[in-house]
Amino acid sequence: MEHSPTRVRHLDELAEALPQRAAHLTRLFLARSSASLSRTEIGVLRVAVDGPQRIGDLAGAEGVTQPAITLVVNRLTQRGWVRRMPDPGDGRAVLVAATTAGERVYDQLRTEYRALLHEEMATLNDEEVETLARAVDILDRLADRLSEGA
Repeated sequence: MEHSPTRVRHLDELAEALPQRAAHLTRLFLARSSASLSRTEIGVLRVAVDGPQRIGDLAGAEGVTQPAITLVVNRLTQRGWVRRMPDPGDGRAVLVAATTAGERVYDQLRTEYRALLHEEMATLNDEEVETLARAVDILDRLADRLSEGA
């Protein structure tokens, strides 16, 4: 399939801009949030809230090494937000699960993030809100396709 030079330029610009903008929004939120957490710590907490996870799976989900994710899990454990437990399916492996306190912290972060974005998005006109809604649908489809290819 042949694409016009304009389309190719737009695709290149989007491929660079989307991750940068998402990371920038995350940094802005983290600077304003009530909990002092890194993006990776939030990612681990998010996955652990969904259910117990192996260290290797957490590392893969966050795109970091097992030693790096172990340090993150250690910090979250010290805060009382996750706990380690034996994997019933493999005695050599350890599962990481969110504690009740960790679930509360994660819920609070989600509430703060939604409130921050809602407040700012409320200043947009109806057309801009509709455009963002369509963009989210498109990004979801793109993420699904990328996930299928992984």
